[in-house]
Amino acid sequence: MRVIGGLLVIILLVLAGGIATGFIDLQKTQNGRLPEVAVKEGALPKYEANVAKVEVGTRKETVEVPTVDVKKP
Repeated sequence: MRVIGGLLVIILLVLAGGIATGFIDLQKTQNGRLPEVAVKEGALPKYEANVAKVEVGTRKETVEVPTVDVKKP
């Protein structure tokens, strides 16, 4: 498997070197196009979901906050 991989890498390097130095010249002779695809109408699946009811609101609350004294040494 290593031998085949090594040979493939060497072939790709030789090919890339040939293209880069001008020994291999590639010319496009015909324009390409995408295949034609026909799409027919379909239907999405239907789902029914029962979810929890969430109520959002505000209320006043009293919270005791500790005091912190900082003394310099």
